[in-house]
Order: sequence, then structure tokens, then C-alpha cells
Amino acid sequence: MYKAINLILLLVFTLFISITPSCYNENNTLGNDLISTNFRSIFMDTSTVTVSTMKIDSVDTSGKEVILLGQYKHPLWGMLKSSTYITYSVPGYSTDIDKIVVVDSVTLVLDYTGSYVGDTMSYQTYHVHQLTEKITLNDYGYLYSHSTVAYDPQPVGSITFRPRPLGAEDKLEIILSNEIGEDLLERFHYRDLSVSSDRFEDVFKGLIVIPDAEQTDCMLSFSVTDATGTMVIYYHSIEDGEDTPYELTFTPDATRQFNHIDHIREGSLLEQFNETITEFPSEQIGNRGFGMCGIGYYTNLQIPYLNNLALQGEQVEIEQAVLKIYPEPGTYSDFNELTGDIYLYIVDENNVVTNAVTDYLGTQVQSGTLVKDEVFLENTYIYFDVSTFIKEELGATGVYKHALRVVFGDEDYTTTIKNLTISDQYGQSPVVLEILYSIYGSY
Repeated sequence: MYKAINLILLLVFTLFISITPSCYNENNTLGNDLISTNFRSIFMDTSTVTVSTMKIDSVDTSGKEVILLGQYKHPLWGMLKSSTYITYSVPGYSTDIDKIVVVDSVTLVLDYTGSYVGDTMSYQTYHVHQLTEKITLNDYGYLYSHSTVAYDPQPVGSITFRPRPLGAEDKLEIILSNEIGEDLLERFHYRDLSVSSDRFEDVFKGLIVIPDAEQTDCMLSFSVTDATGTMVIYYHSIEDGEDTPYELTFTPDATRQFNHIDHIREGSLLEQFNETITEFPSEQIGNRGFGMCGIGYYTNLQIPYLNNLALQGEQVEIEQAVLKIYPEPGTYSDFNELTGDIYLYIVDENNVVTNAVTDYLGTQVQSGTLVKDEVFLENTYIYFDVSTFIKEELGATGVYKHALRVVFGDEDYTTTIKNLTISDQYGQSPVVLEILYSIYGSY
């Protein structure tokens, strides 16, 4: 009985629908676009990214409180060799003038920072020379990685050692000639005006430490402050048959200490180029680009065909964009470690920085995130979220187009030789730009 009643109700409802006039307004266009629009979301990772390497004219290495010593040969980009120049402040001296003083030894004390590049298992050799010219900052208050100061070719001390930058032995002591100590101690002991604060550098201009070209294949980092990088004269006084030990410590003038870094291109991919050339398109150096601290190389990335996306529909919107930079295997190792501390700056057509790729809050410059694959090295990469940059760049033409500059931090550029080698689309480890975008109304 219930089934018969339900069937009758269904027939009545169907009849009512069929005879009731439609309420649709023919003049109403609400929803037309939603119905007719062909909406699609597309993921693409084949955008062309062109790569070029640029060189900075000068890298300021003075006043950084870091000593770089040694040499390191990169598998592609040549040999880097760093020496350091140090000048010293006048120490205080109070040993009684009536006492007899005798020099025991003179040492240059270098304190490891724990940072290094190269093979620390091999022996290293350093030579110390006395400067014959004062260290003078330029008019802007700087000295650079290419700056030089004259020195005596005859060394006043040398050392051959196996470095322990991460061990309990956190200092390196180089024995210097006693003649330096005897000359200086005599002047201080007898209160000679030649070692007064305004004349001291006429007598002692400072030291340079140079790595041996044949017996050094590691770059080590040492600190230089008021308490580190000192030169110490150990002496004793003789009075009434008793010896009393003393130390006369010379502290560095850290503002004028600087590192001189030579880049020897012989045998490298850069050997073919004149030293004055400052831009290297990737196709000229094996479809590669690179950044190198200390000597001022960095990489520019351009996306020449980005605007082709806008041709795919009436409206194209970027949802997300990620840039993945793949370091070339064989250009880094345990002796030359990778770092995620690299940044992207935005540059205009004149290669002038106009902005930076920031974090999602837009308040800080975004640092790359290093993803390491210890098994398959080719899957190691550094990535950035570049969504905002790609959104703003889509549709830009002419002078309004921008490129990305891949750089290390300012401190790294002036105090390390960190490096990164990447590839263009034809190289071994191409840069990949992943874009998720939506199309409304395909053509």
C-alpha cells in the first residue's frame, strides 16, 4: 500500500515540474564565464635558463679579522693561492732598564678558525718575511685581494706542518729569527724613541706569510684580532743571578691586515681568456657557470622565454615557481664542501642590483636550501622559492626585464674561497625552473 502511495506522489511531482514555466532570466549573464572558460593547471620544468659568469673588479679583504693561507686547485677553475699581510701595534713595556734582558725566542702565533679547503692530511709549508713598506689603506679605507706591499725576499721564519684545524691543537706557532726580537727588545728596553707610537712602523713595518708553491695544497683560515695573530718575543731578565721570564706581545692592527689572493688560470677552462675579460657566457666555458669567493666571481641567470607562457591563454597566472640549482658532481667534495648559504639578487639590464629574492614574509633575503643526496650526487640541489619574482617578471619586456644573480654572502666573498659550479641547459647539471601555472581561456 505504501509503495502505491509513493508512486502516485512521484507521478504528481513529475507532472508539476513539466507544466511549471522556467524561472531563468535570459538577460542574466552571471556564470557565463565560468561555464565557457577552459581552465587548466599546468606544471612545467623545461624553461630555458641561460647562465653567465661575471667577475667583480675588486674584492676588499682588509679588516675582516680573517687570515687565509695556502693554496687550493679547483678541478675546473685553476689554482688559488693566498698570502697574508699583518702590521702590528706598539706594545707596552715595563721591564726595569737596569736589568739585563736576553731574547729566548720569537714566534708568530696563528689561531685556527676551523675553516679550510683542501687536503689537511698532507704537509703544508709557510714562509714568513719582513715587510719593507708600510701597509696603507687606500682613500676609501680598503685593501683588496690584488693589493701588494713590498717585502724582504729573505725569510725570517718557515714551518712545515700537518694542519689540525678541527683538533685540540688550535694554534700554529711559527718560530721567527731571534734577530727581530733582539733588535726590537733592545729598542724597547732602552726606551728608544724609534719605537714610540708615531715612529714604530719606521722600524718594524710588519710581516707577510706566504705558502710554499711546491709543498702546500690546502687553504687554511686563521683569526686575527687584538688577541689572535700575535707576534711574541719571549725573553728573560738577569738580576742577582736569577732569571725572570717575560713576554712582549705585539697585537695586530686588524683594520690593516689583508689577504692577497692570486688566481693562476694555467691549465684551467679560463686559461684561454684575457685577464681583462669580466663576463663568461656558459657556452664559452663548457656550458657552465660558477661563483668563487675571494676572487669575486658570481653567476647570472636569465629566463629569456618566460613570456611564452602568456601566449597560452587569455589569462595566465603563476601559482608557484621553484628554482633548483644543481652543483656539478666532481666540483665539490669533503675537501671543498657545498653550502646552502647562497642568495639570489635581482639585477636590471645594466647588471645593477635592484632587489633581492626574499622569504615568504618579504622581510629577509632568502637563503638557499641545500638538499643533499649522498647516494646519487646528481640529485643534490639548492632550491629557492622564486614565485614572487616569476609573477612580477611575467609580461615584462625591454628595460623592464630582470635577471637573477647567484651570490654567496658578503662575508664569505671576502673571507673564504667557497665556490659553486653549475650548468646551463646543455651541461651536465642544468639549472631547473619548476613553474606551476593556471590558464584561463586557451587559444
